[in-house]
Amino acid sequence: MNVNDFYDMLPREFWNKMQGFHELENMRQRSDWERTRWSTCLLLNIQLPKNKSIKPTDLIQFEWEKEASKIDFKELKRKAEYFKKLEEHGK
Repeated sequence: MNVNDFYDMLPREFWNKMQGFHELENMRQRSDWERTRWSTCLLLNIQLPKNKSIKPTDLIQFEWEKEASKIDFKELKRKAEYFKKLEEHGK
């Protein structure tokens, strides 16, 4: 981004661009870590007997995978009730 683009932006546009950049960098880092885990798992599996093999998630589970597996059903129910009330009041 050049200086003119920066000064032509609204603050919200700037923060959206910054957030998108950080998400892109996080995705790149995750991809690198997952690729490393996968290649390590392959190298370990060639050393193990055929009836015993490990999966990449057996080797290590990352924080972002743990976060994805946690589901807060109370929060989902609260949101569903909120949207249902919005629909009822809108009709």
